[in-house]
Amino acid sequence: MVERLRSAICDQRLPQGTRLVERQLCEMLGVSRTLVREALRQLEAEGLVTNAPHRGPAVAVLDRDTAASIYEVRAVLEALAASLFVERAKEEHKRRLRAAMAAMIDADARADIAAGLRGTAQFYDALISGARNDVIAAILGPLGGRIQLLRSRSMSMPGRRAESVGEMQAIMEAVLSTDARLAWRASLRHVKNAASYALQSFDQEGPPTPRPATRRAREARAKMLPGATIGRD
Repeated sequence: MVERLRSAICDQRLPQGTRLVERQLCEMLGVSRTLVREALRQLEAEGLVTNAPHRGPAVAVLDRDTAASIYEVRAVLEALAASLFVERAKEEHKRRLRAAMAAMIDADARADIAAGLRGTAQFYDALISGARNDVIAAILGPLGGRIQLLRSRSMSMPGRRAESVGEMQAIMEAVLSTDARLAWRASLRHVKNAASYALQSFDQEGPPTPRPATRRAREARAKMLPGATIGRD
């Protein structure tokens, strides 16, 4: 339930500003209101949903300045995680890293952006786990949803997908070496390049327009959410 809504937001099938009416989500997803509320609370904690007084929950609007700030934090913490991985990772972490990289390469060959994003998330899960620093994980964890959203934005830019795969391969080779400084530099380069593409995507679009909770909007959302159905008004 949470993953379905998160994916719809991160893939921008539920655009920024879209109102999320509990009753309509229950009908579309075929789940109870309790489950919908739990999912919305989780996504609110991740910064993907807002809950304004007298308006109810809506897909959060991520502005350019916030995106830039997230990339600044990511650049330092992920570079640190990469360098610590060199020193601390166990064979299990390395195995997971290689498997995630293989999944990304396969997704790129099939031009499957969604699968590529899943592979990237798995790659970073392995990287941060292998760094074995609970503080890094605690800081990046609540940013996970917005990081995934920004990945989707950067990967949608022309030419970025192929570049990203090459950069991720460079990170993997570096963290599997014995050179922590090389791992730091490879990770930092990747995040800075990703930031450049994602911020370009903000520059190319106008301000988001909130979506009204009409019958037509509900039908559109039903198509956005896999397995959803439309109920009565």
